[in-house]
Amino acid sequence: MPPTPQGCVTTQGHLLRVPDFLATLTTEAVVHHLDLVPDLPGAPPPGALAVEVAVATMDGLLSDDAVRPADWDDLTYLGKATGREPLTDRDRVALGEAAGWFPLLG
Repeated sequence: MPPTPQGCVTTQGHLLRVPDFLATLTTEAVVHHLDLVPDLPGAPPPGALAVEVAVATMDGLLSDDAVRPADWDDLTYLGKATGREPLTDRDRVALGEAAGWFPLLG
C-alpha cells in the first residue's frame, strides 16, 4: 500500500483530505443521532454546528444546480436526503429532475 499523502486519510478504500474525513464523520454522527432520538423522548437534537456540517455535505452531494425545497428545515432535509423520510409528490415537483438523485446518501 503506498504512503498516504500528508493531510489525507485512507478509509474504506478511499483517500480523503482530513477536513472531508471529519465532515464525513460528523455527517454520519448527525444522521445516526437523528435515527435514535425518535425513540428517546426529551432527547436533545444534534448540535447546530454538526447539523450545519451535515447540511453542507448534503448540499455538496445535491448539485450546484439543484436547491432543496424552501419549506424543508435542516432536519427535514437530512431525513429526506438520507432516505429516512420519503419524498412526497410535492417534494418531487419542487425538486424536478433532482428528485431522482434522492436519497443522496444511503
